Amino acid sequence: MKNSETTAALPQLPDLDLETKLANEAYWKEIFGPNNSPQKEIKPGSRYVTIPGWFPTLKCIRGEVRTREPLMADLMLHLDTDPAIRVIAEFPIKEAYIAHKADGRKVVSEHIPDLAVLRSDGAVFVIDVMPYHVQLSFPSTDRKRADLERHYATKGAKYLLLDETTIRLEPLLSNLRMMWRHKQNKHEPKGMEQIRKAVREASYPSTIETLVRSMPENAIFARWGDEPASAARHVTECNPVFTAVMQLAARGEVDVDLGKKFSGNTTVTRKETANA
Repeated sequence: MKNSETTAALPQLPDLDLETKLANEAYWKEIFGPNNSPQKEIKPGSRYVTIPGWFPTLKCIRGEVRTREPLMADLMLHLDTDPAIRVIAEFPIKEAYIAHKADGRKVVSEHIPDLAVLRSDGAVFVIDVMPYHVQLSFPSTDRKRADLERHYATKGAKYLLLDETTIRLEPLLSNLRMMWRHKQNKHEPKGMEQIRKAVREASYPSTIETLVRSMPENAIFARWGDEPASAARHVTECNPVFTAVMQLAARGEVDVDLGKKFSGNTTVTRKETANA
């Protein structure tokens, strides 16, 4: 499942010596460790230039990421549903870097990125988000991006400046939002693990509709706590097999076609164990 630019292969980084590589590994291990704290604080209820929020995720050591604007929250949908992403940290570092001015001068500037991301293959991405029209209003955007790319490359990381032209691609974003809504949690209905097991053992390639029709259990019945068992009703707005497919896709056990809006015809394939 490829759902963001962070799933691309890590570009060729400078040929760093062994000592620098070891120092970089230790540096990022600390950044993604439990003792690191955000270098920027957006207090609840404070007046802020955009609309801040909170994004719950088990990929962050604190269990949630503080997002400074909706575009950053939309990026989190990509990262939280991508099985290749292991750890996410918001506002993780305060870095001094060499900035090039329009007149050719070099000055020391400071950078606090929106996110740092650790991928399962060890690749590190440092990410900022900025709406495209805002980037156009700053003539120094390309120059600053180049400066940050050079700086983080020396630390063995790839710098990305993302905007809505990649983060909000449709139907990709809507599909990821749907997948995220079905993510596994401790309050799931009884029997979900058995359904996930049955989906794992199904024949592939398949479609969501075929999987739903072939499962021994493919419906949820619910009632209020003070009602008798006979009062249980079919919850038509939620299908446990669809939920199981979404959960296994987010865990990297199956691939789903994200290029078209999810439907009964959505293709599902088994992910090879070596790549899961």
